Amino acid sequence: MQTSFDIIVPIFGLIAIGTLVAYAGLLSHAVGEGLARYVFVIAVPVLLFRTLAQVDFGDANPVYLWLAYFGSAAIAWTLGTLLTRALTRCDHRTGVIAGISSSFANTVFVAIPTLDRAYGEAGLEPLLLIISIHLPLMMIASTLLVERAVVLDAKDKGERRRTMSVLETAKRVGRNLITNSIVIGIVCGLLWRATGFTLESHLNEITRLIAQTAGPVALFALGMSLTRYGLRGDILASSIVTFISLVVQPAIVWLVTTRLGLPDLWVKGAVLTAAAPAGVNAYLFATYFQVGEKLAATTILLSTMLSVFTLSAWLLILSPA
Repeated sequence: MQTSFDIIVPIFGLIAIGTLVAYAGLLSHAVGEGLARYVFVIAVPVLLFRTLAQVDFGDANPVYLWLAYFGSAAIAWTLGTLLTRALTRCDHRTGVIAGISSSFANTVFVAIPTLDRAYGEAGLEPLLLIISIHLPLMMIASTLLVERAVVLDAKDKGERRRTMSVLETAKRVGRNLITNSIVIGIVCGLLWRATGFTLESHLNEITRLIAQTAGPVALFALGMSLTRYGLRGDILASSIVTFISLVVQPAIVWLVTTRLGLPDLWVKGAVLTAAAPAGVNAYLFATYFQVGEKLAATTILLSTMLSVFTLSAWLLILSPA
């Protein structure tokens, strides 16, 4: 219990400090956005580059990890969409936003600091394998399903809407991916690894110092960003999505990864990644398509607040007896 407490308190303490600083006006929203951008563009890509360039995954097969994690995400996504539509009678697009919120975990701002603090750099190995295809896979699925939902909603209203071709969708997703700093960090790390070079001397120290800032700055920036989200309504739908995100999805990941006999650290990494609160991607999709913004915003705030308890519980469950 004490170990779980020691891991969780500093993480959510930094989030709370960031929130208080933003509410007090000690730092502006522009500063918070700048810190978040630093995390996305500099700190996390360097962390991914550094870790991928040096990590040794051993003989374990990442395919089983991907099947377990993304298969569980697909189930959570489907549950979030179907339950939200059934209980709130929302449109197809809002249902997709509910699905994204149920399954798209906050890997950067919460999962990375949690795993790093709980298990050190070794704990980041399964997360890195997940992140390596997480963004492309989830972005493609999100774009395709939202585009489909737009057409279905138009059909329900008796309207005719031009559908986006597969080529247009591929171009949009491709542009987003090749300019994404996290993807660039992953690719650079894999390329460096392929050369067989090691991170020597000054390069090793520079990347280490930058990588060390990723967790603390991410948590502080997340705290500042929470002031933009509020309990704006859709409490029933947000509660359903939050429960799926924090409890159902990590439970499925835990059951599947243990049944597949994955390494213990991979099981822990996958479960805690799945147990992270809803990420901002659902809100970004909601604002882009101008639907489900309240649901996405409320879910981010609610799941982040409640994850202090659920992450503590999962750390206890995963700790050795």
